Amino acid sequence: MMKLPFTCFLVIAMHGMAAQADTTLPAATPFAGVDKKLPMLELLPVGQVLPKVSLSRYEGPRLSMLLTASSVTVAAPQEIAASILNVYLYGKNNQTSHLFTKAASYFLDKKLVVSHTETTLKEENFSARGTGLYMDTNIKRGIILGPVQTTIRMDQRNK
Repeated sequence: MMKLPFTCFLVIAMHGMAAQADTTLPAATPFAGVDKKLPMLELLPVGQVLPKVSLSRYEGPRLSMLLTASSVTVAAPQEIAASILNVYLYGKNNQTSHLFTKAASYFLDKKLVVSHTETTLKEENFSARGTGLYMDTNIKRGIILGPVQTTIRMDQRNK
């Protein structure tokens, strides 16, 4: 019964120690360059699998991104691999983009998503499906690899 509170305390204490040690780690240390926004990766060994993952990003009080995956694996110190990946990007004007792929890798140091499986991007009036993806999550832009099938929906307007 005492194991769970002790484990929580240990994780909190280790997180505080890791945050203080981040600035003094030598460059050769495997986790020296880990993205400070994902500090939990410092506690996970390469090969660790996390089932049913959900991550969110906020810009101030507004939700800007939601990522869900059926599983995430720590593939390397700077790479996580996800399977059955859904990424929802929320714009300021209630615009939502939905990105889906069966498998993708996220490179922490470059903030780059790479997929070499069928990828679909859907928005309100636009959808595209291709054979893969390269996307910079910093600027929220990328390239869908071809051949690509694109659909643009036009509003029906009465004149």
